[in-house]
Amino acid sequence: MIYTKEQAYAEIAKLVNTFKTSETRLNNEAEAQIENNFIRPLFKYLNWNTENDGLAIPDYEFVVQRTNRYGKRPDYILQLDGQHLLVIDAKQVKLDMHDPRWMNQVYAYAYSTQNLSPSRKIDFAILTDFQEFVALDCTLYAGNPKAVANFRVLDWRYDDYLTQFDMLWELFERENMRQAARTRGTDALAGLWARALSPKKVKANRIPPDKAFLMEMDDDKTGWRVRLAKDMKKHNPEADGALITAAVQLLIDRLIFVKALSDREIEDDYLSQLAETVERDGLAESNIGWFTACRTIFTKLNEFYNGSIFESRPELEAVTVSNKVVRAIIHDLQPENSSYNFAVLPVEILGTIYERFLGRVVRTTDKQVKIEDKPEVRKAGGVYYTPQYIVNYIVQNTVGKLLGKCQTPEDVTQLRILDPACGSGSFLLGAYNALIDWHIRYYSDKARLTKQDRTAVYHDSDGRVRLTARLKRQILLNNLYGVDIDPQAVEVTRLSLSLKALEDIGQDEVYEERNLFKQTVLPDLSQNIKYGNSLIGPDYFEGQMFSNPDELKRVNPFDWEQQFPHGGFDAVIGNPPYIRIQTLQEINPEQVGYLKQHYQAASSGNYDIYVVFVEKGLSLLNERGRLGFILPTKFFATDYGEGLRKQITDRKALDEVVDFGHAQVFGGATTYTCLLFLSSQPSDSVSYSKASSPSTLLINSPIYRTIPGTAFTEQPWMFGTDVEKELADKILQGSIRLIDLPADIGRGSSSGSDSVFILRREGKEFITRQGGEQVAIEEDILRVPVYATDFGRYSFTPKGEETIIFPYDVTSAGYELKSEIGLQKHFPKAYKYLTGRRKELESRKQFKAWYSFSAPRNLNVHDNAQMLVPLLADTGLYCRFPENAARYCLMASGGFSITVASSHGLSLNYVLGLLNSRLLFWRLRSISNIFRGGWITCTKQYVETLPIHIINFDDPVDKARHNKMVQLVESMLALHKHKAAAKTQADQELYQRQIEATDHEIDALVYELYGLTSDEIATVEAAR
Repeated sequence: MIYTKEQAYAEIAKLVNTFKTSETRLNNEAEAQIENNFIRPLFKYLNWNTENDGLAIPDYEFVVQRTNRYGKRPDYILQLDGQHLLVIDAKQVKLDMHDPRWMNQVYAYAYSTQNLSPSRKIDFAILTDFQEFVALDCTLYAGNPKAVANFRVLDWRYDDYLTQFDMLWELFERENMRQAARTRGTDALAGLWARALSPKKVKANRIPPDKAFLMEMDDDKTGWRVRLAKDMKKHNPEADGALITAAVQLLIDRLIFVKALSDREIEDDYLSQLAETVERDGLAESNIGWFTACRTIFTKLNEFYNGSIFESRPELEAVTVSNKVVRAIIHDLQPENSSYNFAVLPVEILGTIYERFLGRVVRTTDKQVKIEDKPEVRKAGGVYYTPQYIVNYIVQNTVGKLLGKCQTPEDVTQLRILDPACGSGSFLLGAYNALIDWHIRYYSDKARLTKQDRTAVYHDSDGRVRLTARLKRQILLNNLYGVDIDPQAVEVTRLSLSLKALEDIGQDEVYEERNLFKQTVLPDLSQNIKYGNSLIGPDYFEGQMFSNPDELKRVNPFDWEQQFPHGGFDAVIGNPPYIRIQTLQEINPEQVGYLKQHYQAASSGNYDIYVVFVEKGLSLLNERGRLGFILPTKFFATDYGEGLRKQITDRKALDEVVDFGHAQVFGGATTYTCLLFLSSQPSDSVSYSKASSPSTLLINSPIYRTIPGTAFTEQPWMFGTDVEKELADKILQGSIRLIDLPADIGRGSSSGSDSVFILRREGKEFITRQGGEQVAIEEDILRVPVYATDFGRYSFTPKGEETIIFPYDVTSAGYELKSEIGLQKHFPKAYKYLTGRRKELESRKQFKAWYSFSAPRNLNVHDNAQMLVPLLADTGLYCRFPENAARYCLMASGGFSITVASSHGLSLNYVLGLLNSRLLFWRLRSISNIFRGGWITCTKQYVETLPIHIINFDDPVDKARHNKMVQLVESMLALHKHKAAAKTQADQELYQRQIEATDHEIDALVYELYGLTSDEIATVEAAR
């Protein structure tokens, strides 16, 4: 029956009256009676199908939360259209709904969903015994159970159901709530979402659970890690950072696992047992005997669960930690004190928390303990975990495609899936999910389950197919493999997979596994998830006598054939580390030579380590294998990517690419990425998609375009449309590359210490950039610095406010400085000035001589430079260098210089006009890296390949075009000078209009030179 507003009021009035007349007696009624007699009817009259009559299981509106005797889960979830809207916890009347324990219990459940997908995210919770009705905004982080009271958006007694009936109907009536829920995430919020609390109204922020939990674990001052580490160092002064890092990690892992068992109500409440044991044994705060007191519990858990989490570990036996610190952490984790409920906080979210946690380690000195970023993390500017939708997409297009070919569970057992840099295990968790889902679908499609089937699956009380603990163990052992160079990452991956295996496991099944089948609930994953360096084999130390344990630990070679003797893998998935070779040289110099010798991808250039991981991953595939990685797109076109491109294309392994262009996958990082899919089976075509936004993968699959595999070689990869590729081929005809004119492209200079080398001129005096100190210096070693902001298309306007000191090589002034003595002899003032800052200059890493500025070649290039190009550009990019080039010094942040030979008889202005044209910028954009806002990278490797149309000077028409271009560019140069000198806005606008008209003439002439049709011109113009 659907109740009108008037009918609902009448029925609820009866409920209220019944409760009022029986209030004293109801005070002692069981919770179930209150639910059935008052709470369910209340929502029934608000038109909710509280009995789920006629609804399929996925469409249930009143979802009952089954709980055990501990009762830690709220009673109901209200859902509509497959979306969770409210969580309701019913209590006995005698209980106070304002007790922080009960409010925190229901709040923590809803708050822990805040990282879930929109359909599973619950923003509001109801705590009620009908006598009281409290609605909480659960999008805010409390941190303390007492703070939850600040999140109340409603606080009624049962009389308010009538006095506030209009609001009750508006907020909780079924259809009203459905409409209000659709406004989530919009600017026109309605219903409960319009009443949500602003962080300004409460002393909290909308911090999602993953960030809040990481903060509790890893805050520099109050986090569990730093408190444990300091305490361990205090009681174990001989312990080094590596031991304390490992011990802290293992202890936190154990406590988190125990909390998960407690929150999921799988069996005994071991978290409470730990707390009670510590208290019962009467350990003083300064006592360190808690671990011994709790050993019986850990031993019992190890016997029950295995999984290597609770086994005896030398790291924990080697150190002690005080009762005070551990007791405080256990207290924080207990349900009545914690803002998190691991019954709903997904293991995948825990993985993202750990991903950041793993980026830091404990560093110790004799007296200090510090938590620091790992060197590679510090260089990268932080840890960036892979979004879940990326994990899911990669798994879907690797593991998913392999599963699509499997007919039976026996087929699935043959699949071997690897993440060679597994980190916290997010990709292996994704693969585990896919494997579980396949089995559920397979057994759900069977009309009846055989006796053999029932060892693998069962039907729960709602009729859903669930996998047994036995089958989940088998999947972990048969299908999933991982390697990581960080031992803590290995521990976390094992923990994450173990927690995943415990999802949907009930008390009865745990009892059967342990007592009837004499099985541990979890498998030992030590043979599946291993510690080692995926890129370096045991031959690294071949022929050497072992003498350096530190080097062995740093290198950590891994023997793939010995560790995984079954052979190749069906799927290699993951997010390999992005570490530039320069960083690797600093943190692990021993590896660089080995990689160069053993991997084609590392054979040349300043490569990034991810290209080596792709090569390694490709080599680990079996004959039917698929590889799926998320990685930077730089290797598409960079010199260092040539070796990898050749390996991939020689094997015809390139299968699919999802290119995110300049859209960002990793928040806070300017890394331009793609999804790369390779196949062991040769592919004649490549599926390519340009995703406008990474998040589109959440909604639907990208639209792929098919490109012939023959289009890809070791040369830079281009993924343009057929029209664009034909146009690119066309403009190459009758042209030669810029570098083949020939042209010399020189990089700008770098001082490494601008505050020393750059001075400000004030009349005849020179002032330091910082501090304003007056400096006496010889003028003939000074140059005017040129930055990207000092020039534009056809314009060159250096500010001349600063002067570069250039003491290392001044051949143009007739000096040759090859030693400190030479500098002192020829430029004593400069020598005195630099000597006073010697300590600062010696700290620079890129210069061998403390007094040197830059490589000698750079100055010589700029003495003869004709054009400049910035590092980044959003339109045309070249300017004409002035005749007195020797007076200037192009800085590295400014870009590059170009010097063109006249061997083809081409005027410099002709070349300048071509380079500044829309057509050649279109070409540069198609092969370069594109950043936000349409800016592109203008590095040498791209610029030097631009096609310069060669003029046949024997052809009058061709010669006339050349001369016309020269005249137009001369006009353009003059117009820019006049505009720069204009004193009025009217004059500036006048010159700007003529500049635009001349630009249009140049573009039209270039289209004519390269023979473009009207359709081809439209293609170029559309790319603006």
